[in-house]
Amino acid sequence: MRRPIALATLLAALSVAPPTLHAQRPLTVGVAGGVSLPVGSFGDGADVGWHALAALALGSQMHPLGLRLDATYTTFPLGESDEARRITSVTLGPTYRLPSAGWAVAPYLLAAAGAYYLDCSDDALCDGTTRFGWNAGLGMRARGLGLHGFLEARYHRIAFRGDAVQWAPVTVGLLF
Repeated sequence: MRRPIALATLLAALSVAPPTLHAQRPLTVGVAGGVSLPVGSFGDGADVGWHALAALALGSQMHPLGLRLDATYTTFPLGESDEARRITSVTLGPTYRLPSAGWAVAPYLLAAAGAYYLDCSDDALCDGTTRFGWNAGLGMRARGLGLHGFLEARYHRIAFRGDAVQWAPVTVGLLF
């Protein structure tokens, strides 16, 4: 009876990659998704939406600063109808890893700026337009059971027709 338990324990221990193996790779790819909460006057007409994200991150264990490129697709339902506001973005910005002394969880700050394309699912509602926008937030990377993941919350803002389109996505993802 002890052998199966010992074997299972050994396999579980081997499945957890040493932190140095993941940390030595300068380029990391991430995929993620989550819930997007409309903020301010944008929240008056839009309901809670969802988003999908692909990321390329450049960094090292030797320096707390990194660089991240994100491509995101976000959609917000508009009331009871089938229409939705869609936002596609490509942003680039720095990341700053907070000291974590080798913990399994590593917090970080991030900010980015880039192009945001806004359109609607029903073309009669609006014309597609590209605007400059920015975002900032806080996240944390975690590792365990051989997986590397992240959780982050951000604030996005785009200047649009004298007002601002603002939302706060909460994202969960995996890093490769």
